[in-house]
Amino acid sequence: MDRVIPFAPFEPDRTRYALDASTSILNAIPVKDGWGPLPDLVPLSQALPASAMGGWSVRKQDGTYRIFAATATTIYEMNVADYSWDDVSGSSAPYACPVGDRWSATKFGQLLILCNIGGPIQYIDIELGTTFADLPGSPPIARYLATVGEYLALGYLDGHPNRFMISGIGDAGFWTLGQRGCDLQDFADGEEIMNIQGGERGAIISHRTAFTEVALTAGGDYSFTTRVINPSRGVIAPLSVVPIGPGVFCYLAQDGFFMNVEGQPIGAERVDMWFQELADNAYVSEVRGYPDPFRKIAWWQFQDTSGAKYLLGYHWQLDRWCFGDNNVSEMCIMATPGITWDGIEALFPDWDSATVPWDSAALSGGALRFAAFTTDNKLGFFTGSPRAVRLVTADVELNPGSRSFLQRARVYTNCADFTLRAITSDKHGGTRTTGPAVHPYGSTGFCHFRTPGLLHAFRMDIPAGTDWGHVMGVEAVARREGQR
Repeated sequence: MDRVIPFAPFEPDRTRYALDASTSILNAIPVKDGWGPLPDLVPLSQALPASAMGGWSVRKQDGTYRIFAATATTIYEMNVADYSWDDVSGSSAPYACPVGDRWSATKFGQLLILCNIGGPIQYIDIELGTTFADLPGSPPIARYLATVGEYLALGYLDGHPNRFMISGIGDAGFWTLGQRGCDLQDFADGEEIMNIQGGERGAIISHRTAFTEVALTAGGDYSFTTRVINPSRGVIAPLSVVPIGPGVFCYLAQDGFFMNVEGQPIGAERVDMWFQELADNAYVSEVRGYPDPFRKIAWWQFQDTSGAKYLLGYHWQLDRWCFGDNNVSEMCIMATPGITWDGIEALFPDWDSATVPWDSAALSGGALRFAAFTTDNKLGFFTGSPRAVRLVTADVELNPGSRSFLQRARVYTNCADFTLRAITSDKHGGTRTTGPAVHPYGSTGFCHFRTPGLLHAFRMDIPAGTDWGHVMGVEAVARREGQR
């Protein structure tokens, strides 16, 4: 009997006997008809002196970009001549961004404004500025900031974790309460502020146990009003909030992964229990996420009890999950700096050592891409060769109701370099035996087996660097055997 077994969506909370779910997919990303490759991270800068705690690119009026990164103590700008990092810190440096925290950033007009709870708010004029400086007006120290209409908004103020405050209208350096719209509010419910998502007419504030909507007013005694829009759900990891559109975002709550203020579950019965068991509970509050708008994937980085770090992704258009063993130190959306011939010589010891594909968008410069800093503190882009992949199907009865003798199998894929293993068991809940790796036969594409069992599953392995585009499933050919 011939049967096609799909490499189904990654849902490790499900049983391995469900044909529409896979409990093991590694380093592949969802595509409409199956799975595609997850590119490797390619470093394209010199190393920062310490771990990055934030990275940003800002576009000037002439269309060029300035690229910044910050460590716990210093703010840097990329030197596009040799891709090194110049110290552009202000007079308040060295800064003191707390361990496990990150810098918060927003663009306000032609200003790039940064903050962390460890010191004064910093700003630079992206058109004319050469170094950062303390934001004028003596604003309070804050953990989070955002642009809300024509106001600069602050959240989680020093000594007041439940306080929200906005500047004077149109002026990020005006902080006199009661004048020009400058105002604040302490929230009685929801506990501390965890995130601010700003918009033209207001903001959404994420608390630990609630969500609040801020609406700007056109006049009267108050510059804004607030209302609690979800009193029973909040954000457990402040850096886990991943905005993917106006008012649309994903996040990690106490009981799993959710979307939007109403708390639409996206991880229940799919990845929530698996994540809870794998992730180190001591570091769950430090889980951080970032959107890849080009692949439509929200990525979260977390670590297990051994200290190993992983990426968990949610494809918001296909409503599917994925999983990677990448270990990065910071994620961001970054404009590619562009790599010149001289730049390649600055980054690599020789031409043969260059890891930048010649058709990479990184060579053109100015293209916005999902980026990250490597563990040795170099800025890179996910434009490299595919990572090593492992895909596993469900355990199925190839001949329903009886044992089967697997003879051969063919994978629906455009990949030429892979191996396939048969995984067998003699009963539901019985011992699973993984067979040897089998290469496809050159002329037919079939992998040949002599494997009996009641249940069969297939494991496909694709080596790192292999050129491929899609994988759908396995067509298995097996004859019926007698029952035990």
